[in-house]
Amino acid sequence: RNWSGEKAVLTVKPAALAAEARLGLAGAVGEKLELTLALEDFEKAKDTWSMDEAEKLAWGTARKEMGSSLLKSGRLSMALQRYKKVIDAFSYTDNMQEENKEKAKALKLACELNKALVSLKLKDYVEAKAACNNVLKDDKTNAKALHRRAQSELGLKNFLECIDDCKKVIEQDAQNREARALLKEAMAAQKEEDKKAKGLFANMCKALGKGPIPAPGKSAPVGNFEDEEGDDDD
Repeated sequence: RNWSGEKAVLTVKPAALAAEARLGLAGAVGEKLELTLALEDFEKAKDTWSMDEAEKLAWGTARKEMGSSLLKSGRLSMALQRYKKVIDAFSYTDNMQEENKEKAKALKLACELNKALVSLKLKDYVEAKAACNNVLKDDKTNAKALHRRAQSELGLKNFLECIDDCKKVIEQDAQNREARALLKEAMAAQKEEDKKAKGLFANMCKALGKGPIPAPGKSAPVGNFEDEEGDDDD
């Protein structure tokens, strides 16, 4: 079938996903945007499964570079999709020639790191942490993955895990200012959490120490504690 001349209405939500200077939509904002598309020419591209190894690597590199271009222009969701496509395409590389296998692994690793970076910008800390873990499975000392996982842990309020990853980064690079600043932030947050937990525990102990003492073999009455006075909220 010849698809030339076909038209379609494309709805983009949110409109910012269609922000493209070449379309005259550089400042697109709003809940949605409707575009009418007309197909002038069509050539079916090869599916990744039908490409030889060199073609697949070239395709993956081009997708990664496009993702990086989108990232720099602030089109985060579209950049993320480019990185995910490459990661999926190179999820299995055991049957590749050794030289190409190493190139594929390096390409996949770079896309996982970029996926973590974009996810952090989107405040999707779970996705960012998962991407970092995928890198660290094969490269346990990867400084970028450790640092970005630490940022994810901070976002998830896992302060102790954040502190641990920051220390691992600093062990490799004692002058890493970003890691040191992140470590300081996580330690301050953990200190505050400890303070809240200590206050909560103290209040619980005070509550348990009030009310009548039950006779041997009997339970304390429920809901008969007196209201405490003078306790401030943390």
